[in-house]
Amino acid sequence: MNNDDNQTTETASEEHVRLIAQAQRRIYAFIFSLVGHATDADDILQETNVVLWRKRETYEPGTNYLAWAFAIARLQVLSHRSEKARKGLKFDDNLLEKIAKVASTETEQYDRRSAALQNCLQKITATQRELIARRYQPNGTVISLAADIGKTSKAVSESLRRVREKLRLCIERTLAAEARL
Repeated sequence: MNNDDNQTTETASEEHVRLIAQAQRRIYAFIFSLVGHATDADDILQETNVVLWRKRETYEPGTNYLAWAFAIARLQVLSHRSEKARKGLKFDDNLLEKIAKVASTETEQYDRRSAALQNCLQKITATQRELIARRYQPNGTVISLAADIGKTSKAVSESLRRVREKLRLCIERTLAAEARL
């Protein structure tokens, strides 16, 4: 293997690690929605990550990574359930399938809402964006924000309420317009 091949493989591996890392919370939420126990979800997520890495060559770049990862996670959940069944614990397969479909649909809705939010954030003023960003950063309380900008907590809370309402309406309009297309 020449140096270019090594570099291409390394770049592809780094990209796959990035995709896995970006998807972790969503994959965990998907798994948790299927098993309902944090400990089981943690174990299944770890196994899913191993399989995602082992099967990284089968992922087609440019396709929906999350859908591919969910399919693998679903198989890991089924494997986990089979293991539990051997130990005497039983789950209903039909129920699991229904939950998986709902979780997948919820993920699609989340993606659309998230994209709409990003679009709507660009439509508000820079001051409003900064207010929202500062409020939702770690330890970004209304009290600390009010002290930083020299306003009362009540005034900051009211400003945040107005910006959130503006964003909510924008998101709803955006999603409604997409639904008409």
